[in-house]
Amino acid sequence: MAPPVRRKIRLTDAAVKKLPIGRSWDTEIGGFGVKVYASGKAQYILRYRGQQKQQREFRLGQVGVIGADEARSKAKILVGKIVEGSDPAWDRKVGLASARTFNEVIDRYLDWADGHHKETSLAEVRRYCRLHIRPRFGEFPVTSMSRGMVQQAYDKMRQGPHFRAKMIAWARSIWTWGEKRELVGDARNPFVIDVGVSKPRRSRVLTAEEYERLWAAIEKHRYRGAIKNVSLWAIEFMMLSPLRKTEVFRLRWENVDINRSIIRVVQHKTDQKDGVLEVHISAPLKRLLKRMPRSCEWLFPTPDSATGHIMSLDRAWSQIRKDAGLLNDDRVTLHDLRRSWNSVGATLGYGPSVMGKVIGNSARVNERHYWHLQEAQRREVTGNVAEAIAGFASGNLRANRETGSLEDRPPEPS
Repeated sequence: MAPPVRRKIRLTDAAVKKLPIGRSWDTEIGGFGVKVYASGKAQYILRYRGQQKQQREFRLGQVGVIGADEARSKAKILVGKIVEGSDPAWDRKVGLASARTFNEVIDRYLDWADGHHKETSLAEVRRYCRLHIRPRFGEFPVTSMSRGMVQQAYDKMRQGPHFRAKMIAWARSIWTWGEKRELVGDARNPFVIDVGVSKPRRSRVLTAEEYERLWAAIEKHRYRGAIKNVSLWAIEFMMLSPLRKTEVFRLRWENVDINRSIIRVVQHKTDQKDGVLEVHISAPLKRLLKRMPRSCEWLFPTPDSATGHIMSLDRAWSQIRKDAGLLNDDRVTLHDLRRSWNSVGATLGYGPSVMGKVIGNSARVNERHYWHLQEAQRREVTGNVAEAIAGFASGNLRANRETGSLEDRPPEPS
C-alpha cells in the first residue's frame, strides 16, 4: 500500500480555500498546517513533539475566524517557545483543567449517566456523590488532586470497608470517564488507591438434604402468622426461579403471563439488549403463583400497605435458616439460592452456556459460548430445574403443595 501523500504548499488565504480533506503543511514553518474536516470546516494547526518526544497537535484557530498570516505569526511564536522547552498543548490542557473542580466533572458525569445507567445504578451513584464524594472531594481543582490526599481521606473514614471501597470505586469510574473526555488533564487517576478490601467470590450451593430442610422449614411456618405469607412466598419463589432478590421484590402482576408461562423481568441487571429478561414459568412456580392473591399490582406487597413492594426478607430468612439448621458456620444467603439453582441445572447435565442464557447471567462461567437458545429448550431447562428443586421436599410436603388448593387450607392472615 502506497504511503499517504504529504501535501505541502505555502499557506495563504487563497490556497487554504482550495485544500482537500485532510492535513496540508506549510513549506516555510515546519509543523504549521491546516486540517480540513469532512464537514467543510478547517483549523490551523501546529504539530510538534513534546518534552517526552510524544507527538502533539495544537489548534491555532479556525479558518475564516483568523487569517493565514495571523496563524503563521502564532505558529512562529509557539515554535520559539517549544525550542525553549514549552509544551503549548499541555499548557492549554492544564489551564482548562486547573479551573475545573471535581464537582464539575461529577455534574457532567451524572448528566451522561442519566441516559446510560439503569435506574438502580443511577440512583446509587447519585446517592454516593451527594452524601460522600462531593463533600470530601468535590471542591478540589482536579489538577490539585493526588492519590496521597485521597488515601488519607479514605483512611479517616469510619464507615465499613465495603462501603468505603464502593465509594472509591464510583469516584474512580467518574474520573476515568472524565479522563476520556479530557476533563481532568493528563494526571493519573487519584482514586487508584489501596482500599484493603478483597471480596471473596462465594461458591456456596445447597445440597439435596439442605433443600429438603428448607422446604420443611417453610411448610412449618405456613399460615401460622409468625412469618408473613408474603415473605414465605417470596422465599419459595426465589428457590424455584433463577432471579435475584431485588428482581423478585419488584415483580408486578402485569409482567406475569400465566397463559404463556412467561415472566418479563424489567430492568434486569445484566441484560445487555433492552434490560428485559423473559423467564419461563415452570409447573412448580405456576402452582405457587396460583396460590398467591392478587391484592395489588405487586406480587410481593408490603404486608401493611398495598402501595409498595417488600424491601427485605432478612428477618424471615433468618428464621427459616435457623429452623433448617443453616444459620451458623457457612450460612446460606438469599443469593446462594440463585447459585444453587444454577448448580442443580449443572447436575442435570446443562452446560454453562445453556444456564447462562436461562438465568440471564453475564458472568463468563455461564456465557463461554454466545449462542441463541430456542424458547422450547429454555422452557425445558427451567421446568426441569424447578421440578428437581421442588422434588427435594419430603413426599408429604410435596403432595400438599401439588394437590392443595386455597379451599383446602385455613384462611390466610392479611
